[in-house]
Amino acid sequence: MQLKKLGELLIEKKLVTAEQFNEALKKQEENPSQPIGQLLCQMGFLKAKDLEYVLDHNSKRLKLGEILIAQNLINADRLKSALEISRVEKIPLGKALVKQLLIGEEQLARAIALQHDLKFVSLAGVRYDSELSTIINASFAQHHRIVPIRCRDNCLTIAMAYPLRRDEIAQLESWSKMRVEPVIARESEIFTAQQKVFKLRGTPSGEEFSFELSEDQGGELGKSKYVSDFISEDASFLVKRIIIKGIMDGASDIHFESTEQGMDVRYRIDGILRKVELGADEALIDPNFRQIISKIKVMCDMDITERRRPQDSSFKMKVSKGQKVRGVDFRVSTVPTQYGEDVVVRILDKQVGIITLEGLGFTPEHAAALYQALDRPTGIFLVTGPTGSGKSSTLYAVLSHINTPGVKTLTIEDPVEYAIEGITQTEINEIIGNTFSRLLRAFLRQDPDNIMVGEIRDLETATISMRAALTGHTVFSTLHTNDATSAVTRLIDMGVDPTLLAATLRGVLAQRLVRKICRQCRVHYDPAAELLAEFGIPLASGRGFIHGKGCAACHYTGFSGRIPIVELWLPTREELALFNRRPDNLTLRQSVFVESSRKTMIEDGFRRVQAGETTLEELLRVVPFEQIEAGREKIGKIFAPC
Repeated sequence: MQLKKLGELLIEKKLVTAEQFNEALKKQEENPSQPIGQLLCQMGFLKAKDLEYVLDHNSKRLKLGEILIAQNLINADRLKSALEISRVEKIPLGKALVKQLLIGEEQLARAIALQHDLKFVSLAGVRYDSELSTIINASFAQHHRIVPIRCRDNCLTIAMAYPLRRDEIAQLESWSKMRVEPVIARESEIFTAQQKVFKLRGTPSGEEFSFELSEDQGGELGKSKYVSDFISEDASFLVKRIIIKGIMDGASDIHFESTEQGMDVRYRIDGILRKVELGADEALIDPNFRQIISKIKVMCDMDITERRRPQDSSFKMKVSKGQKVRGVDFRVSTVPTQYGEDVVVRILDKQVGIITLEGLGFTPEHAAALYQALDRPTGIFLVTGPTGSGKSSTLYAVLSHINTPGVKTLTIEDPVEYAIEGITQTEINEIIGNTFSRLLRAFLRQDPDNIMVGEIRDLETATISMRAALTGHTVFSTLHTNDATSAVTRLIDMGVDPTLLAATLRGVLAQRLVRKICRQCRVHYDPAAELLAEFGIPLASGRGFIHGKGCAACHYTGFSGRIPIVELWLPTREELALFNRRPDNLTLRQSVFVESSRKTMIEDGFRRVQAGETTLEELLRVVPFEQIEAGREKIGKIFAPC
């Protein structure tokens, strides 16, 4: 409908004939995404200036938001949120949408091209003539985010992130004494092209670092002239830049992922992977991706020539902010992939200080119950959950609580993540035979009061841990199970004697981490009917729900930080006696949770939802679905209409 109205206007103003317009429509069938106005100009039927005049003076140019909604890339609510962010932060709507990760950079560029009847081009692999740098001033190009990409037959093609005004186009034509053909490209590709055309070097884009990194290694890494020749200044700059931003944003891991085009870099923040945002410097990543990987390998003393086998290593850095200096450890893992190598860097930031259960977000009720359980000597205490559920942090908080001058505590970890003063911590090294079981045997001859085993992985480690608990020691460890009672069935399936387990098990804590609603952008909302039905919540419950609408403080996710949801099981004598029957998990949960007043993980999660700390969507994401199914009846009663 929009195209027909535009055609009528052009015909009425005698800018094109009906035959010319119909011919352009037929040509458009070959490439439906190309605007009809652009086709008319390319076919020589219409002048670009006349087209712009008609579009602008007759309000026929679609708005960017309307185009994106029509393409089903965003909805009206997301557009409204992005417009608010654009207004508050004084940035273009397109940038606000990309910043919120609602659309990609290429989707934005294509929408802008459609809006202004311009051609979208990809600058990947384009070769640039040397004389292009003399046609346009570099400062002007950087300021307007444009770059000359071709000069043929007295026509200069200019790639733009955002269209220039007509007077600016006229100025370029006056300078170059050529006709200017504008096209639209991704802003990051334009920045890369500017580096090549004008021989510029990447800069922090006006952003001042509030952190500084300095290598803290015994050897002189990267001093070989061959290595320094191979690794460019851009690659070294980017590695430092990416690490600094990861620390500043509170990332737990940095993922360097090789792709067909180059490399994607993502941060894991609050348990969710998020694409790196480095402004204009982001465009330097793809052309330098191999050197970035080599730089990281050099920093942690890996073999930079080995690309076919996985490697694991670590390095340390000193981070300074103002006058404060602290150490940060980094664990590095590489694996070969289809397009090269992937690298994951785990950030172990030592600024956390003493870890407490309250500081981790445990409720006063659960913290008090745990502390009371820890006051009883001997036995084994287990923390369970999948990778990334906060098990190690909980154990560190427990160790900090029991760490007093009158006791000796030893730990076996893989790896040691945080150093705790007053505790002897040992890291396993399977290459030389220092496994969990071997070190655990050695520890028993060190007269410890408390032992922490990073993870029970096999029968030998489990049995030695149980016997240590039986002989007067307190043992702490972790298991990968879905819930608290599964720890018992897992150990029995592993081959642990049920009698030994019943004699030593003091408690099991199963946990997950859910993202916490951002305090800066909390608003009331109505969850989707399908989501309410998933949890058995009546539509007419009359209860209010809260979520975060997204703001700069939470990187437009609506969440900031994480808190644990848990189920704590301190077995009674009757429950311990059940172990000898080798019960399955359903039978054990029936006795431990259904027939008692203990709260399950899903019930603890709903208490967090009711308190406005997290959302239903988060519970659905992290809680085992079988618990959601089992808890629907209780949840329905909690949210029954008043």
